[in-house]
Amino acid sequence: MRVATWNLWWRFGDDWKARHSAVAAALEALEPDIVCCQEIWATQDGMDQSAVLAERLGMHVAHHPRFGRRGESFGNAILSRSEILSSEVHTLASEVHTLAVDNQSGHRSAVVARIARGDGEMTVICTHLEHRFHLSEIRQGQVATLCELAAPHHDPEGFPVIMAGDFNAVPTSEEIRMLTGERPPPVPGLVFSDAWSQAGDGPGHTWSGQNPYLSQAMWPNRRIDYVFVSTPRPVPVGNISAIGLIGTEPIDGVVPSDHYGLAVDLVD
Repeated sequence: MRVATWNLWWRFGDDWKARHSAVAAALEALEPDIVCCQEIWATQDGMDQSAVLAERLGMHVAHHPRFGRRGESFGNAILSRSEILSSEVHTLASEVHTLAVDNQSGHRSAVVARIARGDGEMTVICTHLEHRFHLSEIRQGQVATLCELAAPHHDPEGFPVIMAGDFNAVPTSEEIRMLTGERPPPVPGLVFSDAWSQAGDGPGHTWSGQNPYLSQAMWPNRRIDYVFVSTPRPVPVGNISAIGLIGTEPIDGVVPSDHYGLAVDLVD
């Protein structure tokens, strides 16, 4: 099973239409079974990036746009080769959110989808956490909410929960360590394998100065995008067999996004 995650950089930049075409081409060549997308755009006049991608790739889609004052949506979506049985969107709000010094945090969210798998089902969670460096405590609250969302779907004897997205946090941060069990997890007994730590080669920077869109970025090179697999699980089911970066090369002269994505092969 091939799972991809990718922050698609909404409609930012003058070349966003060309970038959309490059994203579609890159995913088509990848042939994924599941794609977790962040910064998906949609408009109230019926245009929806996730629907366009799903049609081109022959996939089902779970997307719950939330339109702002300009009639535009900025959110997450899950594409699946198999049927999506149900899906819902959850706001990742917490009491810690009041620590923000202004109103720029917005409301981050997660899409939770139940997807058909053989004669059973699996759960996929796609998310995008608070982005500002100094708000780790907010991300910790958001991670706690994600674990609470995952817990009812985690079966230690079944196929694991897949959680993927842009976490805006490095592997050594408190919020990521909460997920991987390097500090006490929010839900006792439920932790996640970090796919890059298990099978990646090199630093795995998904936010990289090698990307031409980030040549003048103030953030350093960072690994902030992840695919996580819940544990305990009946190994080797759900084990990470391979992982690599996607979107690192231009397509028709266009780099698809300011983030590089990830493609992960799991034992099915």
